[in-house]
Amino acid sequence: MVSEAVSDPILFYDGVCGLCSRAVQQCLTWGDETSGLHFAPLQGETAAKLLPVELRTPPLQSLVVYAEGEACTEVEALSRLGKTLQAPYKQLTQLACSSVLKPLTRWTYRRIAANRHRIFSDRCVVGTGARFLN
Repeated sequence: MVSEAVSDPILFYDGVCGLCSRAVQQCLTWGDETSGLHFAPLQGETAAKLLPVELRTPPLQSLVVYAEGEACTEVEALSRLGKTLQAPYKQLTQLACSSVLKPLTRWTYRRIAANRHRIFSDRCVVGTGARFLN
């Protein structure tokens, strides 16, 4: 657990991963603007302030969601992230993270995360603006 509290959730992404860049773009498209979701690279200053070193040290977990003073990875991060999305994406994420599908979702997540640099380009193009933290 991290000591510094932040009111809005933050999606931390690998700043050199093309898949992570796509994930951020999808969150911008599918997201509920009232959720207050912010974005920051795992290699940035915000991550250094809020996340434990093991989540910021390569090999990176890919995506980390920081909400309510807690950093989550994998299925737990997807579940937290799902709360910031609009319907039907919120419900689909809840289904994928349900107790029935959680083992399959975790297995799939780990396979994709482990091979993301091989499958996707290492070019990360993420936007700028008030929702993007350093």
